[in-house]
Amino acid sequence: MTNLLSFKNKSRLVVIPLVLFLICFIPQTVYSQTDLQVSKEYMIKLKDGGTITGTLVSQNSEQIIVQTKSMGRVTIERTNIDEMVLLTAGDAGKGWFPNPNPSKYLLGNSAIATEKGTGYYQNTWLFFNSFSYSFTDFFSLTGGFEIFSLFAGGEGPYAFYLNPKVSFNVTDNLYAGGNILYANTIKTVDEFGGLGTFNAFATYGNKNNNLTASFGWGFVEGDFSSKPVISVSGMVRATRRIGFVSENWLIPEVGEDGSYYGIFSYGVRFLGENISVDLAFINNPDLAEALFIGIPFLDFVFNF
Repeated sequence: MTNLLSFKNKSRLVVIPLVLFLICFIPQTVYSQTDLQVSKEYMIKLKDGGTITGTLVSQNSEQIIVQTKSMGRVTIERTNIDEMVLLTAGDAGKGWFPNPNPSKYLLGNSAIATEKGTGYYQNTWLFFNSFSYSFTDFFSLTGGFEIFSLFAGGEGPYAFYLNPKVSFNVTDNLYAGGNILYANTIKTVDEFGGLGTFNAFATYGNKNNNLTASFGWGFVEGDFSSKPVISVSGMVRATRRIGFVSENWLIPEVGEDGSYYGIFSYGVRFLGENISVDLAFINNPDLAEALFIGIPFLDFVFNF
């Protein structure tokens, strides 16, 4: 069988850029003013740009009353409210806004679902663009493409990928799901049939702190790997605006002896209310020979 992602076969010039591209991508829960729950903590975004965080005490058709830490009880006219975001247990009481990117590491996904009608745009190193949209509360579709080829004399390869995802909340702090990651090129020197993986994954934790394990079978040009692709990823939110993220892969049949080829990453995630920025490094023993800390990775994700 053709070695999956082999760096020495005829597809070498195409596979390596694609792997780097793939390695080189969630929105908060917004509630209408009719779905509010008394005794729950909300982040209230006002139409004038201000934000108030407090526990809902009471409500009527014209106004709501929230208990805040710094201002006591505050009465807010509904006409002045832009949107209200229910804070999770991990955010409530800390003055934290919801994690804007709870189900996305660098490349891979957690099994935490995104809400119907929401999505995000991701840009990586300016040249790689991704868009994601949730059609239901358990199904989303992400697609991306690179524009580096436009600056390379039109020779291609014009790489792109598609990533449909299904995920469910099994119990408290436990999620499960699956996705397909498929990548190909529009234009290559040699014929290339694409590469990808079929993955199943499970996530333990919440939107601020979680750990995800996944496994799947990869294919290149129609040939499937005999061993699963394995990944372990996690994120930790340390403060209101700073978190840490790591994504790690074991890819089979790359080495001459058919063993696994490891790729790992580590980085800092800077958080805003609707945006996150990742500054990370991708590394393994081979990459470390050229650059000890690994290949820099920089992206930002904007939710809509």
